[in-house]
Amino acid sequence: MAYQVEVQREYVPLVVPLMVGNVLFPRLLPWEVKAEHNKVEEARQALLGNPDDMVSEMLHKAAYCNNTLGLSPLASERSLPYFTPETIRGYLLDHFAPERMVLVGVNVAHSELAKWAMRSFADYNAIPLKKREESKAAYTGGDLRHEGSSPYCHLALAFESVPFGSAETPPAAVLQTILGGGSAMYSGIGSGLTSRLSTQVVKQNAAVESCAAFTSSYSDSGLFGVYGVCQSDKAGDMAKSLAKTMAGLSTVSKDELAKAKAMLKGKVFRQAEDDSELMQDMGQQLLLTGKYASPADFAKLVDAVSEADVSSLAKKILSTKLTLAAYGDTHAVPHYSAMEQAFKA
Repeated sequence: MAYQVEVQREYVPLVVPLMVGNVLFPRLLPWEVKAEHNKVEEARQALLGNPDDMVSEMLHKAAYCNNTLGLSPLASERSLPYFTPETIRGYLLDHFAPERMVLVGVNVAHSELAKWAMRSFADYNAIPLKKREESKAAYTGGDLRHEGSSPYCHLALAFESVPFGSAETPPAAVLQTILGGGSAMYSGIGSGLTSRLSTQVVKQNAAVESCAAFTSSYSDSGLFGVYGVCQSDKAGDMAKSLAKTMAGLSTVSKDELAKAKAMLKGKVFRQAEDDSELMQDMGQQLLLTGKYASPADFAKLVDAVSEADVSSLAKKILSTKLTLAAYGDTHAVPHYSAMEQAFKA
């Protein structure tokens, strides 16, 4: 959960106390909480109307069936009545201790931010740190499909990857860059024209609208996979092409590795120029690892990645159980067992 504000520097003494107060001791008025119930339904309908977000939701639900990362962040209709000011307040008291928070600022002096943070917390009786059960993510893999309103087939194939901050994070990022992505509609600079997914999937099948590799890393698990969109009757062909391309990751040439590392470092440095991206990255690193590694630090780790590193990690990832999520017109998506075999072929 994140709270974010963007103001001019001179307003930091005003904004920091307001943020701390609203996070630790918000006013939870009954009618305001009740009004938010309708917004949950609106968010649920918006999710159903967004195929990309829907596939991500389904993928996590299948990958971590009935546990941790597989549980939807949106409340179900039958659970909404239990969301009262009292239950929300109880949740805050159980989890919102200062020891579990990070305060990140971009384009503000650390001394200034720290000064107003200390003064802000001194004005409140801090929520005491309570011991809580740490539920670890249990990757299950699986298959989940939903006939949605989209006339296209939206398909994601994924495997369990490495957790955030592990020694294998740089090789995983390099693997994602090697796969890259492509679009039938856009072929400009930076669109990944020479990546494997572009050359081996998009350019080989006119029915494929777009596809891209992705990684999602969490404190104790992660997902590595590909997401593609195609004309519904050609979903089988796209699925098999995606599987074949992913299965070939265990072999990477020296030139391909060097190009992927250069592209990845360029992307990391470009993202660091965006204040919002930088702030999110800093906060995530501090929460999950307790420390911050700059883009330059990560670039050094990327430079150290070898062909053996990416090949070994690819074999490790592909040895886990497959997760498949399909949304839209899914009638031509192959059976789960057939997709498992496609990765072994």
